[in-house]
Amino acid sequence: MRVAADSYPGQTADLVSVGSWSFIMARPSLADEVAYRLARALHRGEAALGARLAQARETTAANTVAALARPELLHPGVRRYLVEAGLTR
Repeated sequence: MRVAADSYPGQTADLVSVGSWSFIMARPSLADEVAYRLARALHRGEAALGARLAQARETTAANTVAALARPELLHPGVRRYLVEAGLTR
């Protein structure tokens, strides 16, 4: 993973590091519709986020699906969105 120069205060050069893409943890009681809308908004905004922040280029719904150890760990609202988006079954 390459962290672009000026991503953090005092960072003047690119930084090569080991990393992982971002994820959001939610309490089980989060309303399914809220989780669905959040997942949809983030997925629709992937390109814009990636254009502004190099680290965000790896934070994609497809990468989330690819990294799932167990699909049941996804919030039901997020799972619903990913199925509707054709990214998982």
